[in-house]
This record gives sequence, structure tokens and C-alpha cells, in this order.
Amino acid sequence: MAEPRKCPKCSTEIGRDDDICYACGEHVPINHPWYTLPLGGVIVIGLFWFLTDVDALIAYFNSLLQQ
Repeated sequence: MAEPRKCPKCSTEIGRDDDICYACGEHVPINHPWYTLPLGGVIVIGLFWFLTDVDALIAYFNSLLQQ
């Protein structure tokens, strides 16, 4: 389990999900893991591939290129 974070300004412990220190009002952004953005991109591309009729899309682009 992750430990509570400390405010960089006043060293008061703040919760894992809090982004404001309630003692001094300092904004302390939450650090997300490095893989959050690539994983989101993979999910979006996977949904696009799953929900799109790829064969019809390829045929459409081929018809545009042959004109």
C-alpha cells in the first residue's frame, strides 16, 4: 500500500488522492505512472479497430487513389 505523500512547502502529510495541501493551500499534482498515456492510446486504437469496418475503409481509400 502506498504511503501518504508530503507537501513540498510545509511537509504536512496529505492523502494519496488529494491534490491540494489543506494546511497551506499548495497545489500538489498527483503523479501518474509512465504507462498511463501509452495504455490509453492502445485502448483507443483497439476500440477504433474493433468498431470500424476496416475492409470498407481500405476499399474507400483505394477508390480515392485510383481516380
